[in-house]
Amino acid sequence: MLPVIPVFLIGAASAPLIKKIVRGTVKSSVKLALDAKRVAHEINEDLSDIAAEATAEVFAADLKEGSEVPRQTAKKARPTTATP
Repeated sequence: MLPVIPVFLIGAASAPLIKKIVRGTVKSSVKLALDAKRVAHEINEDLSDIAAEATAEVFAADLKEGSEVPRQTAKKARPTTATP
C-alpha cells in the first residue's frame, strides 16, 4: 500500500519555494514599473525640448520678418454657457 502524505505537509514543504517565486515576481514587476516610469519621463522631457525649440524658431522668424512683437500663440477662449 502506498504511504499517504497529508496535504498540509506538501503545502508546508513547498511554502518557501512559493514565497521565493512570489517575491521574485513582485520585485520584477516593481522594477519594470519604475523603468517604464523613467522612460516616460525621458520622453516627456524630449517632447518639451522639441516644443520649446519650435516655439523659439517661430518667434525668431516673426522677429526676422520685421514684427516688433512676435504673434501670440495663445489658445482661443472657450465659449461659456450660462446655467439656469
